[in-house]
Amino acid sequence: MPQMTLFAPDITCDHCIATIRKAVDGVEGAHFVSGDPDTRAFVVDLERGSVLDQVAEVLAGEGYPLGDAAAAAASAASAAPAMSRTMTPLGMMHVAPSAAAAKAFVPTYRAERTDAGADVVYSCPCGSTTEVFHYDRSKAEQEPHSCCNHKVLVAAGAADRLRALAPGFEVINVQSVQMPWGQPLEAAMAVAK
Repeated sequence: MPQMTLFAPDITCDHCIATIRKAVDGVEGAHFVSGDPDTRAFVVDLERGSVLDQVAEVLAGEGYPLGDAAAAAASAASAAPAMSRTMTPLGMMHVAPSAAAAKAFVPTYRAERTDAGADVVYSCPCGSTTEVFHYDRSKAEQEPHSCCNHKVLVAAGAADRLRALAPGFEVINVQSVQMPWGQPLEAAMAVAK
């Protein structure tokens, strides 16, 4: 299999790499080899060149469109000053925003209709613009979404519920998000204290 190094400027953390791994491994004829959130690069094995088109399409659908190395490097460099690096218990590098940078961050939200309710795509303090909170109208209580040392909850009274569910976190932002069916709901973001 030919091996290729690909770049996606929207990669910001190990969670992004895990999403890309799952997406790539789901394409017949493609295999994920490795990834590095610091360089926003990952390596894949491809059975044939035409598989690259399928990989690119699947990754774009997951919110990680392929880009060139220069764009990925520029994106990584612009995010680096506000980041701190820690080792997880498994020894994987995790890139997270510093506490001061996270508290100054103002997320953006965009709700898209789904069969279950809505996917609320939001920006993250780590620089990702493709995080997704899955709002399921069939559930009485929504569960927070977590990534990069933060939690997001979209629901009525989200800030109070997030404070109760995540006592080690501080709510840094509360906004109203217009859901696809016309109802505004509270969106709350919290970061680890």
